[in-house]
Amino acid sequence: MTAQARKIEWTDATPSGAEQDTHISPFAGLLHFYSLDNVGDAAIFAAFQRLSGQKHLPRVTGWNDKAEAGIDALISVGGDIFNNGRPRLLTRRFIEKLSHMRWAPKRTMSFGQSIPPSCTGVSLRLLAWHMKRISSVTVRDIASAEKLRKLGVNVTLSVDSAFALTKSDGDEAAARAVYAEAGLEPENTVVFSIRNFNCMYPVDQPDFIARIAETMEHLKAKGCDVAVLIQADVNDDDSDRAIARQLQDEVDGLAVLDPFESHGVPWRVAFGIVDLAAQVIGTRYHTAVFRMAAGKMPIGLWYSNKGEDLNTRFGVPGTHAGDFDPVEIAELALQYRDIAFNCGPLRSRVIEDFSKALAAASGVVAKEIAA
Repeated sequence: MTAQARKIEWTDATPSGAEQDTHISPFAGLLHFYSLDNVGDAAIFAAFQRLSGQKHLPRVTGWNDKAEAGIDALISVGGDIFNNGRPRLLTRRFIEKLSHMRWAPKRTMSFGQSIPPSCTGVSLRLLAWHMKRISSVTVRDIASAEKLRKLGVNVTLSVDSAFALTKSDGDEAAARAVYAEAGLEPENTVVFSIRNFNCMYPVDQPDFIARIAETMEHLKAKGCDVAVLIQADVNDDDSDRAIARQLQDEVDGLAVLDPFESHGVPWRVAFGIVDLAAQVIGTRYHTAVFRMAAGKMPIGLWYSNKGEDLNTRFGVPGTHAGDFDPVEIAELALQYRDIAFNCGPLRSRVIEDFSKALAAASGVVAKEIAA
């Protein structure tokens, strides 16, 4: 983890009495957070700090008398954390995460998650059993809401937590420095986010790389610069670096924009990179979310229900990452480069939904939370 990422790192400890005295009740702890080395998840963590009003948002890794006395609400979050990485089996990690929801179910809220295609059959039914016993369940996409409602879960449909962030959260100065180091003017650069695929997200990787490379070449022929954004560097299964290198072999002079090597907080630098770009073509979900939160329309190449939902509900142009026409995507990027997106209603929605969910989990009414 970089020094910049540590600036927003949490601790496992429960809050001291002094910390609680300086914070308006309730005091929330976090379950199931993924990694700060994925800038989308780091942005979610920052959004939860803002939504809860807490500078200190502890990760709760065990339940004991101290935790019970100090934590008013447990927030289960982490995007596709309940993905049960092997679709036809129940993984040990999946079972462990579910067990945390039994520590204090009446204080536990599940907020802003998606239920991906790999969570199906027995794993989905087991997840629904646990979700029916906690205080509230809020998801960020229609498909997840429909899956859970069919199994009897009372679900609120909201939007991604990162929509609580605003354009000013991007680190413009650090982002411009990243562009400058790559020899690029952001106003003429189309930024691509990419990802590696696996059994949870079954897209033909060589074909995907070939289509992305062709899309880049079409944009270069139109006078645009192109670049790849490193949005995740967690481990071999969730890192953009190998794919970026493969694309550099295919596209002459392709620049890589790496917020993890910048002098700022990586998620804020990534937000700034996405905001400043002439356009973004996002395979990774939070590339599109950042662009929308900054008030601009992205192009989406989705691979799961969470990304497709942005197209279904909010009109984000694009198509599936496994089957797209490079010429069409390049033309969409040019067509929508100056199109604004009104994020205000989405920001208001996530703030309101979070306030209600936290009230249900903590027993504190929503107007007291807002105060």
